[in-house]
Amino acid sequence: MLDVACGSGEVTLALQKALPTAQITGLDFCSALLAQASARGVKQVVQGDALHLPFSDASFSAVTLAFGLRNFSDRSKALLEIHRTLQSGGLFALLEFTPPAYPWNLFWNFYLFHFMPWVAQILTRQGESFRYLAESISRFPTPSALHQELHAAGLKLLFARSMSLGLVRLTICRKVS
Repeated sequence: MLDVACGSGEVTLALQKALPTAQITGLDFCSALLAQASARGVKQVVQGDALHLPFSDASFSAVTLAFGLRNFSDRSKALLEIHRTLQSGGLFALLEFTPPAYPWNLFWNFYLFHFMPWVAQILTRQGESFRYLAESISRFPTPSALHQELHAAGLKLLFARSMSLGLVRLTICRKVS
């Protein structure tokens, strides 16, 4: 399995715990985050770019990506790379923020663009980081548009579930050859 954009290894560690006999690789472009992941117990880490995955074709039976797709400069290219590295019939699991529908988006946008950055600035002096988070979430495609992007990359939607009051969505796809 491959955990793309693994960061400090939260999902990779959960996978290692749930699947102790599986070989799971965490990939991220940031060496400092990979060092944290290793220190936390991630067994195998690789530094690399999700737009140019450093693996052979059909290397993995499953790929996961949690809260990273919205940050890629080219989502289509990343999805094509995931498709390329998946074995035929392999699974892709995506966990990502999703903008809520009207009227909930009015409250969400106020919270995300105004309240959260203000609190973050007061408590941590990191208001700009939270503004980026808000912008990246608001620019992310709707579930139907995302499903079209996945389909265009050769990934067939199997399952999708909204979680956290519709603010997060789990999407499971299978590689179609």
